[in-house]
Amino acid sequence: MQLLDMFTGRAGLIAAWALTALLIVFLGLARVGTDAQFAFASAAIIPIFLVTWAGGFRHGFLASAFAVAMWVVSDVWVAWDADHAWIQGVNGMTRLATYSFVAWLTARIRAMHARELELSRLDPLTGLRNRRAFMELGEMEVARAARYAQPLALAYLDLDNFKQLNDRFGHAAGDAALVAVGRALDATMRGSDAVARLGGDEFAVILQGIDRSKADQAGERIAGAVANALTSHRPVTASMGIAVFEQPPGDFQTMLKAADALMYEVKQTGKGRVLIRTAHSQNDT
Repeated sequence: MQLLDMFTGRAGLIAAWALTALLIVFLGLARVGTDAQFAFASAAIIPIFLVTWAGGFRHGFLASAFAVAMWVVSDVWVAWDADHAWIQGVNGMTRLATYSFVAWLTARIRAMHARELELSRLDPLTGLRNRRAFMELGEMEVARAARYAQPLALAYLDLDNFKQLNDRFGHAAGDAALVAVGRALDATMRGSDAVARLGGDEFAVILQGIDRSKADQAGERIAGAVANALTSHRPVTASMGIAVFEQPPGDFQTMLKAADALMYEVKQTGKGRVLIRTAHSQNDT
């Protein structure tokens, strides 16, 4: 799959088409050069597979038609027989059907692969990003914030008394609370923010462009949304720490540790509150 990942995006599609055109033309010339004594039709499946993987079924069908046209032209060039032209036509239609089926099958496999990749990055209960996807995105956000010299903040939430809810009402009630919190966080986020369930009853939010002067408002917005979502899931509340970096840290793990530490400080001093603090990256003096 890593090799096929090279044929993704616009550049990958262009490369796939270039390779496809070269291979099909080469196969056609080889057909002519051997006086049609050797059949190279099966080899065209490889470039058709690549161009379909890169661009989808429509591109795969066009590549199939191109390959069939090349076979017809090469066969006519080598041995045109007007009395048996219908045979060349039937051969062409058969190849087109075969190539098109390969393209359709490849497109289906590509869609399944993309779906599996997406699911591997989502939390199955809440539909939010999982820890893996969140960490990857976080590293990109740190790099982006450093590039443009923008502040970055991270909110870390942990549900209080969650075990009591599970013990008293069962795990279905706990799952319902997690889903409610996930929906509340997702609904209150700006388009530039990112939310994830890190595991268990822990959630995190990346807040782009949030400096200390804006952190109180962001914390109030998030805490209010979560509190409203938990009104029917008592005795559960949420403790939250927000670490604000006026200058981006060296890595995302630094942000996560800082926000996690603030959240635990809330846990130890009363729960159900928000603690916001400006954190200092390793680059600060």
